[in-house]
Amino acid sequence: MARNTAGPAVASVLFAATIVATIAGIFATIYFMFTDPGFAYRVAAAVLVGVVGILSFLRHSVFYRSDQARMGWIQDRPEFQLEVGYANLAIGLIALLAAGLNWGTLACAVSLLTYGTYLLCALLLHLYEAVYVVEIRGRATKSVINTAFFVAALYIFGFLALAASHTAPF
Repeated sequence: MARNTAGPAVASVLFAATIVATIAGIFATIYFMFTDPGFAYRVAAAVLVGVVGILSFLRHSVFYRSDQARMGWIQDRPEFQLEVGYANLAIGLIALLAAGLNWGTLACAVSLLTYGTYLLCALLLHLYEAVYVVEIRGRATKSVINTAFFVAALYIFGFLALAASHTAPF
């Protein structure tokens, strides 16, 4: 097995930034829901999918050795980890474009629901690990809680945006 000389510091900072962006995005979206729902959905797509997706890409793909150290999961072939990062980047970039270029509420809804579905699949994997993989049960349980909260927020905002897209003109 290849020796991983990277420490967990960079990935830990990126993960913390992801949590901060998530909390800020949720609160900003809720705040703007009362004054400008269309803008709120753009904020949700830009921050919860765009910013979080790009931070996750950096952690999983660019600083993958640090992320391995953070998770205690060293491997010789990080292709799977890189692939996860690329998926985060692809979804995140489209969400940033949808929000930044004002493609409309429907585009923001699709971004939120796509990322929510992607992370729901990750949640199911973490749930399996929390139940059946004793060696990582503690870490997996934390992932289940964090990911479930995030998936719920993505689906709530996504379905609200979807409903709004059918009643409001672009």
